[in-house]
Amino acid sequence: MNRASPDQERRNAERQDFLVTCGWQTAQVMPLVDDASARKYFRLERRHDTVLLMDFPPTAIHVDPHGIYDNPERPASVSPVLQTTNLFKQAGWRVPEIYQADEKRGLVLIEDFGDITFTEALTGSAMLDGMMQDALYLRAIEQLITLHRFCDRGGMNDCGLVRYGTENLRRMLGSFKDDYLPLIIPDAAKREAASTAFDQLLETVLPLCWQVGEVIIHRDYHVDNLMLVENGDGGDDCGIIDFQDAAIAPRPYDLASLLRDVRHDIGPDLEARMKEFYLAAFPDIDRSDFETAYVATSMVRNFRILGRFGWLAIKAGKTRYFDYIPRCWEMILRGAVENLPALQDWVDSHIPADARTAPAIAKTQNLSGKEA
Repeated sequence: MNRASPDQERRNAERQDFLVTCGWQTAQVMPLVDDASARKYFRLERRHDTVLLMDFPPTAIHVDPHGIYDNPERPASVSPVLQTTNLFKQAGWRVPEIYQADEKRGLVLIEDFGDITFTEALTGSAMLDGMMQDALYLRAIEQLITLHRFCDRGGMNDCGLVRYGTENLRRMLGSFKDDYLPLIIPDAAKREAASTAFDQLLETVLPLCWQVGEVIIHRDYHVDNLMLVENGDGGDDCGIIDFQDAAIAPRPYDLASLLRDVRHDIGPDLEARMKEFYLAAFPDIDRSDFETAYVATSMVRNFRILGRFGWLAIKAGKTRYFDYIPRCWEMILRGAVENLPALQDWVDSHIPADARTAPAIAKTQNLSGKEA
């Protein structure tokens, strides 16, 4: 059996000390599956009660989610979790209660929403006729409508969140050029030409993201972060998690995140119905402007995701996300001919179809020498 390193032993001791402070030191501790971030979660069980422990040590490396810094690698912090929890409660969202927090050590004790994400519900037997899929996505859209109405009533005023401009989005996409393009364009001259043309494309496209205004965004709004949570009336609420990277950004951002999720293909028909349901709640929004902003924002999200996949492969040795790369390209190009022909032209000129698949390195080696 492998012994814990001194750093691991130190962190284990800090967690235990925090649990003593919270009165949960005797609980059974079960680690939960980690994600692409440095955060770890543990479920604590004590008799019939459960809570979650978030462990996000300040020594961890966290990628700046907002495009504020030229160097995106930043020290980790749980402070955004505490800030955004209160904000989204004000907006009418069902988010986990925070029971206790130690900001300095990066430890937070939070409400346990259980295990039934929308993803789990969508893969269950209720999916037989597709009715569950429509119902769950309608719930998710209703939550966005609630949030955006809160914003339209002045909820963004003095909320303390980062407000995105075109430079934020441009910095976010730096990783696409630095970490992803080298994986698919090995020739330096061709890569430089693609990168230069990409910067010119962004000059044209990025301002279009704001054509229908801005709202508070979750920033990672998809069915993995939405949960069925029991309420006191015998039913269930739509619980929302993983919102600590919230910001003020273009209005379609979360909608594109939900409906054009690389991990969950809902198809263009359901996507169109859900967009129509959203727009019916805001009749003053120009439909053509919205569609342009939606496609432009989807482009930004998916180029950013491709950059993140490259970064994870290079810096963390995680190549398992490469399986989603073809769908990223599909999402980038869906609706581009009609709404963003310059985007379609850039892809056709610099990224041939055979380069829109998982890079060969996913099949041959791991960039960091770690197990993928």
